[in-house]
Amino acid sequence: MDESESPITLRVRNPGLIFHSDMPRFWFCDNPVITHGFNAFNLVIPEYERYFVRSVNHYRKQIKSASLSTQMQGFAGQESMHAKVHEDYFVWLRSKGYRIDGYLGLLGKYALFSERMYSPRFNLAATAAAEHFTATLGAIFLNATNLHKQMEPTMYQFVAWHAAEELEHKSVAYDVLQQVKIGYFVRVVAFTITLLEVFIWINAATYMLAKQDKLSLWRMYQYKRQFRKEFKGLNWIFLKKLLTYYRPGFHPGRAKDEFNVDELLLTARNQ
Repeated sequence: MDESESPITLRVRNPGLIFHSDMPRFWFCDNPVITHGFNAFNLVIPEYERYFVRSVNHYRKQIKSASLSTQMQGFAGQESMHAKVHEDYFVWLRSKGYRIDGYLGLLGKYALFSERMYSPRFNLAATAAAEHFTATLGAIFLNATNLHKQMEPTMYQFVAWHAAEELEHKSVAYDVLQQVKIGYFVRVVAFTITLLEVFIWINAATYMLAKQDKLSLWRMYQYKRQFRKEFKGLNWIFLKKLLTYYRPGFHPGRAKDEFNVDELLLTARNQ
């Protein structure tokens, strides 16, 4: 069976999460910098996931595979639900006094500008690149042992749900890219630019949130060092898996790290 003809059914799930006001401010390892690293990633999700859907849907009429067309619909539904739930989480962040709307406004303007500046082919290649990034991050998160013990339970469910669905639909944008014959050069250039953009926007948001908690650069460094000690080697594993995208014969479906999303969510609720 061709990798683009995978029989996976992508179902849209509403995790039904409620972000309670009594959740701890620093919900990951009681570490403000690592918590804000995840918060920063959350901030970029809605804007970009809607961009991903538009980039993939641009080629809907060119896709002849019934299986891939069905997966494109599921991809759009899952990404739209991710955007919605992440924006629900923004309400919780605002309730804790974080000023995030200026950052979100700037991000929205940049995302719209870059989408219009790039061609549809480049936008699709950037989407496939970003999906590899999120799937790799999701696999690292879900494979990390005892991580649930370091996180507030609702937030663990939140991140686990998103991570598992990213792995579930990790091949869709890439399969569309192959169907419309976007080559290696455009693919890796888009990947390199996307990584740079992700790095800039996530680090900017992490710094913004940490400064609102009056953390100095030295204290931020200490908190990062604490996390690296507790999860030694995690950054290297992530980087190694991430850079497989540069291989000429790369396909995301070859990484056998899928999870049963429904079983995972049930387990996460019982942690």
